[in-house]
Amino acid sequence: MSKILKPLFFLFGVGLFAWAVRAVDFSDVTQHLLTLGWGFGLVFLAYGLVAYFDARSWQFAFKPEEAARLTTFALWKVRTIGEAFNAITPFGSLGGEPVKAHFLKAQYELGYKQGLASQVVARTTLMLSLILFMIPGTVFLFQIEGIDEAFATGSATGLITFSVLIILFLLFQTTGCLSVLVGWFDRSFPKSEARPAVDHLLALCTMMSGYYRNHPRRCLQSIFYGWLGWVAGVLELYFTLYFFGVELSWMELWTIEAILQLVRVGSFFIPLSLGAQEAGLVVIFIAMGLAGNLGLAVSLVRRIRELIWIGLGLLLGGSAAFKPVRVPVESPRTTLK
Repeated sequence: MSKILKPLFFLFGVGLFAWAVRAVDFSDVTQHLLTLGWGFGLVFLAYGLVAYFDARSWQFAFKPEEAARLTTFALWKVRTIGEAFNAITPFGSLGGEPVKAHFLKAQYELGYKQGLASQVVARTTLMLSLILFMIPGTVFLFQIEGIDEAFATGSATGLITFSVLIILFLLFQTTGCLSVLVGWFDRSFPKSEARPAVDHLLALCTMMSGYYRNHPRRCLQSIFYGWLGWVAGVLELYFTLYFFGVELSWMELWTIEAILQLVRVGSFFIPLSLGAQEAGLVVIFIAMGLAGNLGLAVSLVRRIRELIWIGLGLLLGGSAAFKPVRVPVESPRTTLK
């Protein structure tokens, strides 16, 4: 099924991209890109802040004894490599997340389950921080003059839906619902060939619920650094528009970035959100009374930055950037606390 759906989603994204290009004057888009000049360096550095805060957020998604083995820079490298694989493989996050876990195991001797559990926790705290980031953006929507009311209402509805789903996902991890389901499966199908996979899933569930139960402060710190990462995205947008010769208020910048991230989350099924990001930014800018070509130009700048970052991740993954660190491995009992 995935072999059929992935190409269809990709073609859908290509169609959205084509619509975005046809909806604006592309000569104006080209002119904006040419005026960016050396300002792209500041845009790139702003995204470097995003990557740094994301790495810090991930660092707090580990238990203290696990995090002690990892520097922020080490996690930044692992994250950069993993995200590059997420981008280039047809499996999405199924391609990059195991790569991250592999590097954590091979280079820092953290168990494979420990690496995967930390990634699920980090993804959850990142989404929770995105909710906190999008709430002010949605409030700003109704304070900006001249904005399309249907667009504002639709965006607010999207935020509420997204928030409910993420909170349910968090509760699913913390309340032990997954353990209950796994236990039911184990009792119902005691001789199933899937038993090893079920055992691994149960171990992951135990690790994640143990993290939330025993380390609530670390969870909040992970959310905080994730939130700073989203705010750094506003800075990236500011630099991009500033060198395009367009100055917007921080309220408008925050709103644009918040709704853009909602679009990207909602289009997770499209590789790299191709087309969805471009069409989304065109619609966002037009709804806010701005030129649609600005939205497409902003998207193309991010695509260029994205390609460079992917190249950096592939370079790190194929180099000797990682040096094995010999540390004692925790006992299985410790990892399940």
